[in-house]
Amino acid sequence: MLKIFPFIIGFKNFKSGSANSLSSFISLLAILGLTLGVALLILVMSIMNGFESEMESKILGSVPHIQIFKERGVDDLSSITQLIEADHNVRSTMPFSRIDGMLAKNGTSLPIELLGVEAAKSKDFIGSFASLDMLLSIKENSFLLAKGVAKKLSVEVGDMVTLLVPQSRSLGGLQFAPKIISFKVAGIFSTHTSLDQKLVLGPLKKVTEMIGFDRPQGVQIKLDNIFDARETGFRLVKELPPGYRFSDWIQTHGNLYQAIKMSRKMVLLLVFFIIVAAVFNVVSMLMMTVMDKRSCIAILKTLGAKNSDIVLIFLTQGFLIGAIGSLVGAIIGVCGALNAPLIVSKLESFLGISFLNSEVYPIDFLPSKLIWGDIFLVVSVAMALNLTVAIYPALQAAKVKPASELKYW
Repeated sequence: MLKIFPFIIGFKNFKSGSANSLSSFISLLAILGLTLGVALLILVMSIMNGFESEMESKILGSVPHIQIFKERGVDDLSSITQLIEADHNVRSTMPFSRIDGMLAKNGTSLPIELLGVEAAKSKDFIGSFASLDMLLSIKENSFLLAKGVAKKLSVEVGDMVTLLVPQSRSLGGLQFAPKIISFKVAGIFSTHTSLDQKLVLGPLKKVTEMIGFDRPQGVQIKLDNIFDARETGFRLVKELPPGYRFSDWIQTHGNLYQAIKMSRKMVLLLVFFIIVAAVFNVVSMLMMTVMDKRSCIAILKTLGAKNSDIVLIFLTQGFLIGAIGSLVGAIIGVCGALNAPLIVSKLESFLGISFLNSEVYPIDFLPSKLIWGDIFLVVSVAMALNLTVAIYPALQAAKVKPASELKYW
């Protein structure tokens, strides 16, 4: 039959602390350290989960998963598109033309990437950050500017800007003077990614003419399974006529994705060591408690307590420290994870600075995604570690010999 007195005594020891002020102080440090470690680990995991989620939804949502293109443009666009869309992993397609150029306004110039799109076919590609009405406002001489581009050039909707784009080389290898085109800013959009610093959207036909083609440069593709992009690209190129090539998001943004995953692992490892350090404080505290209560342990043994009962007393005390520290830390971590984006946004507004700028970072805001499974994992690991390190002090307490401790009483 299970005895309950070891658990009661362990609870009383946890509740009352120790007559030794140093032992009580170390006990408080152990709980606070564990609380801080668990809270930080949950907060960091939520932020890194947020970065991974935004990487897939916003960053990869703003760029094509695959681009199929041909040197002089896509022949028979309708049949090529039908062939691509027949693949089981292809969700949607959009013809495009792209050219690099310089945008100028009031003596300020900026390198940009001009993307030609069709409003009717761009929902899955552009619709996440530009409304259909905005896309429909793209006309022959009306383009859309990304927020960062508009800010650097100090332009607003309705302003006129000048675009300079290169022309094709002549047969003699000479470079023609760049084309100069004036157009009206029909709208300003924001992707909240690094694209805000360079992207300009224009009508597909106009951009294709700027390149010197009479047909779209290629086809952008969105996939159902983005991690199967490389295999899907090779499969499509084999099915298409000769001359077609492809690029995928792994080539353009794969390093960023891997960097985020690596950063997540390293940061989590560092924060995990905070928990480990706090857990070792529990060992110090319990060992001091054992030294402080050797006579009490001896008395309990003379009253009939077994070694297993003594072990349970100190395991109970260690478990309670772990449980209280982990649960309080979990509550603080959850509150921090849920409110971190709002807190950072308020701080940015109050201080007048931007902690995350899309000129430097892939996104311009702090994301957070709370996964309850992560919370359960962190709390479980913290409590398990705490209980594990409590075994040694508990075993040492069980070795106390009543005769040696009470012989001078």
